[in-house]
Amino acid sequence: MPNKILTVIKREYMTRVKSKGFIASLFLMPLSMCVMVFLSVFLTTMQSKTKEMRNLVVIDETEQIFAPMKAAIAEHRTFQHKGELIYQLHEESATTEDEIISLRKRVNTKDIYAYLIIPKDLFENGEAKFYARTTTNFELQSALRRILSNIVRDKRFAESGYSQREVNRLMRSVRFNAYAIKSSKGKSGGTDVESAIETGARIGLGYVLVFVLYLFVMIYASSIMRSVLEEKTTRIVEVIISSIKPHQLLLGKLFGVCSVCLTMFAIWVLFGVLLVINIDPLLGIFGIEGLPQQFTGVIATVKESTVGVLAYFFIYFIAGFFMYSTMFAVVGAICNSEEEAQQVMGPLILLIIIPFIMMFHLFRIPDSTITILLSHIPFFSPILMFMRINVLMPPFWEIALNILLMGATVLLVMLLSGKIYRVGILMYGKRPTLRELWQWSKY
Repeated sequence: MPNKILTVIKREYMTRVKSKGFIASLFLMPLSMCVMVFLSVFLTTMQSKTKEMRNLVVIDETEQIFAPMKAAIAEHRTFQHKGELIYQLHEESATTEDEIISLRKRVNTKDIYAYLIIPKDLFENGEAKFYARTTTNFELQSALRRILSNIVRDKRFAESGYSQREVNRLMRSVRFNAYAIKSSKGKSGGTDVESAIETGARIGLGYVLVFVLYLFVMIYASSIMRSVLEEKTTRIVEVIISSIKPHQLLLGKLFGVCSVCLTMFAIWVLFGVLLVINIDPLLGIFGIEGLPQQFTGVIATVKESTVGVLAYFFIYFIAGFFMYSTMFAVVGAICNSEEEAQQVMGPLILLIIIPFIMMFHLFRIPDSTITILLSHIPFFSPILMFMRINVLMPPFWEIALNILLMGATVLLVMLLSGKIYRVGILMYGKRPTLRELWQWSKY
């Protein structure tokens, strides 16, 4: 590789690695990802749980539901906060339209949180009506629905002559465990399987890596675009290309910034490995003796699949980064302002967002025809094919073909983009049309 390209790589790499933004991102990005995960779980489990007492009015026209319902709510965790009951049930009657209107006014004035109407024909029609200022508290509604259903079901069984003990025995749930069949042969000559926990750990690792790829491309490809745009608008690029060819400058930028991403990721992997190796001593500091068996299985699965997953990740990350970043660099070269660049980069962002959204369909049917076809589209492959490898490993020949196709696409994109970049960085004024860009690519 020419010394001039190495000089550009070194400059791009050292400038970014020594910046405060890199140091901050090194710690803040994994921290923010953990915070988002724990915050979403925390908010889901803690929604509607406050110290404020909330009054629920129950209009029990059957005269059989309120008492067992009140007893069930007193023991249900959804209606408690730190062991204290925060929902108070009140039985009232509302037979006229004026009384109903009065209840609605009390809801709007926050005198009561909500009211529940249990009609006389509940045991036949099975329909109760819940009224509140908002119906987005799904956890509360689900808990009320389950409690009412249990009470009505027990009443129906009792009327049919079944005892509570017989009902519990007949209604006992079936344990359902799912296992994924591995393609590799086990020591016994049979086929190995993995539990749902192990599958979830493997897919979770893949999802985290895909999110890292998505995040790095969005942040650092945009950084390359802004760098090119700044050099063009300040006309510094005219001085730079007097001593280096445009395509060498572009390659230097791409390799330099990609090295920054790989450096950050390598540090994260190193910290992750050290954390897993020393997990028991670290837990001992907090007085915890070892992990539960489920977590031990998760860590074992991650250890087993990490090497192969990381190998594919680096391949698809480098290919995806060069493919997307090259096009972002072209956006910076053909635009004259930040506003123009934001408009032009919209379609490029879709190339990243579409496979990220399709990934959730892939989880459900990883071997469907549409999933396989989309995963072989080079612009979607870094995300979709990588997740296919984690969810349901395709044949090796298919992976090799996909990598070759993606590699050829990267070279083609870099070749065409390099020609457009060479002309675009020296062009000012009106933004070029698609026809003009096609002409530039043939120079």
